[in-house]
Amino acid sequence: MKKIRVFILVIISLVSLIGENIQAQTTNWYGELKISIQLLPITLKIDQNPDTTIILMGSPSQTKEMFGVTKQRLIDDSIVFSIKSMGVVFKGKYNETKDTIFASFKQGFLTENLILAKTEKIFEVNRPQEPNPPYPYIEQEMSFNVKGVNYDFKGTLTLPSKDKTYPCVILVTGSGLENRDEEVFGHKPFKVLADYLTRNGIAVFRYDDRGWATHSTDSTIINATTLDYAIDAQAAFDLISKHPNIDNKNIGMLGHSEGGAIVSICASKNKDLKYIILFAGPGMKGIDVLLQQNKAYFEKANAPKHAIDFQLSTINEIYRLIEKNQDNEIIEKKMNKWFDKELNKLEESQRKEIQFSSQVVRKQFVGSLTSNWMRVFLKLDPADYLEKVHQPVFAINGTNDIQVLYQYNLPAIEKALKKAKNNNYKIYTAVGMNHLFQESTTGMIDEYSTIEQTISPVILSQTRDFIKEQTK
Repeated sequence: MKKIRVFILVIISLVSLIGENIQAQTTNWYGELKISIQLLPITLKIDQNPDTTIILMGSPSQTKEMFGVTKQRLIDDSIVFSIKSMGVVFKGKYNETKDTIFASFKQGFLTENLILAKTEKIFEVNRPQEPNPPYPYIEQEMSFNVKGVNYDFKGTLTLPSKDKTYPCVILVTGSGLENRDEEVFGHKPFKVLADYLTRNGIAVFRYDDRGWATHSTDSTIINATTLDYAIDAQAAFDLISKHPNIDNKNIGMLGHSEGGAIVSICASKNKDLKYIILFAGPGMKGIDVLLQQNKAYFEKANAPKHAIDFQLSTINEIYRLIEKNQDNEIIEKKMNKWFDKELNKLEESQRKEIQFSSQVVRKQFVGSLTSNWMRVFLKLDPADYLEKVHQPVFAINGTNDIQVLYQYNLPAIEKALKKAKNNNYKIYTAVGMNHLFQESTTGMIDEYSTIEQTISPVILSQTRDFIKEQTK
């Protein structure tokens, strides 16, 4: 669950750069930036001409676009540039043969060394499953609104044809601000899924999250929670149910990660929903999901036990204060005292391995866990809604998923459905698959971008078969 959030470094800016006395040439560069224990591919394209020099920087595992820098300086063996809007500062030196750049990369609180090697072509990720036009089906752009929200929701409906009515599934993204394709690490899972299902006679509606592509400061956008996103999903249902080519008695929802909780909320309230599909959806309270996720992540990263224990204790302590409805400022002050007290219990060598020795890290971490969204997520228990769901349910979780652990969440989902006396459900354990349902090795987040597969064909066919069975 991307909070489960996955916080991704995005490098964006505009550009115009000047060089002097240079021969016209283009060089391409590739390096990997270490963020925590993850590696983020970084590319540079440097176009040098007698009058101008243009530097483009890319993050290919996140987007195909490349972006320019705001200021630059190329002198002899050094290259320096900045991206003001993102707080990026790059300072590098070429080796003697000028086929390697040794650089320091700074963005916000992140400062890391970065080594880039010259490449013949600019590095691009390969996504063989991503569909390209022309498509053998119809795409319709649609929009809808939610009462009280100053945002125009936009989405894409894919229809097998306009000759008749079709069953439809509405796709609901996971946590974090995402577009209709649920684009992450260079993958577009919802685009691949929509293409596959539509080719198999099932209409699909996918839409951008509340606030996508806007810098709005509207409180209904920046303070939105899982409960608000469920209202958005219901509004999408209301829109699609009126479409002349949609069989409004056969509309279901598929939610990925946090989206699984969202569609469970919708199904508990909207009896007209025909079915729901939970892709790596949580079945447990948010605080439990977060603790399980952190423990699994740091154990796989071979972090020392005392560091893992400290991480989990920190989350539990912040949650304890949240449960008491303490405001953010009070929580930050109390946590600073708590950090000092708990760190003093450790040996000096152990304290060096704890990130919370830094005031900056403390502030960031406490802030991330006390946002409006997180407060609701930590307290929210999907079981409260699943116990009221009587429609057919298909729950799938991967054994390599370290964000929503299958061994805890699938049994919790099944337990809640049994309590609802719902006998029409299917539980599927996807062996060897990660949070994105890629066939994976480690399941770690840094593996997502390196895997060419976007979604396993097994998951695609299982999803198709379940929908067909429920809407025949």
